[in-house]
Amino acid sequence: MKNMETEFKWDANVPRAFARMLRAVNVSADKISSCQNLKIKDVYLDHNDPSFEAKKIALRVRSTDGSFEATFKTRTETTNGKAVRREETLPLEKIKNITQTLEFLNRKKSWKGLDVRGLSPSFEIRNRRQSRRVFWGGAEFELAFDSCEILVCGRTLKMKEIELELKRGSVEKLDALCALLSRESGLKPMRCSKVKTACALLGLWGNK
Repeated sequence: MKNMETEFKWDANVPRAFARMLRAVNVSADKISSCQNLKIKDVYLDHNDPSFEAKKIALRVRSTDGSFEATFKTRTETTNGKAVRREETLPLEKIKNITQTLEFLNRKKSWKGLDVRGLSPSFEIRNRRQSRRVFWGGAEFELAFDSCEILVCGRTLKMKEIELELKRGSVEKLDALCALLSRESGLKPMRCSKVKTACALLGLWGNK
């Protein structure tokens, strides 16, 4: 479905999780692309209310190799590692930093029905991502190994997760491949994503 993201997450905070998953993919997939290494910085924005959090909306500004974009997602519950949510992305041309982003959004006033005036950073996630394209059963996926630092209220928490996002093909293909990779790797579904973890820490530490 257009502008819908469907993905599965595994908990990688266990010994040799990345190696175990990579081995599982190598023996299971029809084809795997070469690895792309990315340094990603995501700054999540909200109003002082915070109204986005109340509506389970996550609005982030992503910087990757000097290129900026804004994305909002509907924050659905992750069920047994799987999440389906609406995703909208706005390229931020000529934007160089978060200050310019906030000024741009203030001038824009609204985007996709969201009030984007008067926003401020809530938390930040810095991510060293290893990304590969995976082809299996006639479908295409993006496999991401994420090593993250979650920065909330002046504190830092490190965590790792593995994501498999459906890019082309049926949801049934995603379900089948995830079941296969879970069995081959022995890894468990992620119970709490990095964004949900950051929101929980913000609620805990932001009141102190």
